[in-house]
Amino acid sequence: MDYRLLDGKPRATLIQRFDGTAVLLGPKARRLEFKSGATLHEIQAEAELFGWVVAVEHLHKERERRIG
Repeated sequence: MDYRLLDGKPRATLIQRFDGTAVLLGPKARRLEFKSGATLHEIQAEAELFGWVVAVEHLHKERERRIG
């Protein structure tokens, strides 16, 4: 399976849980956990360290800027 976008970076999916924490699911079942209060910018920066790009976001509407 090809996990890359057109720019060559693997995709990751960001999911916000009901308790405000978040999980970033990357290629090959790698996952990064984030505490409540992490910002979208912080999560994107962490994904960049792994060479990933956040391709899909499942965030609560009122929390699009700040997770948790």
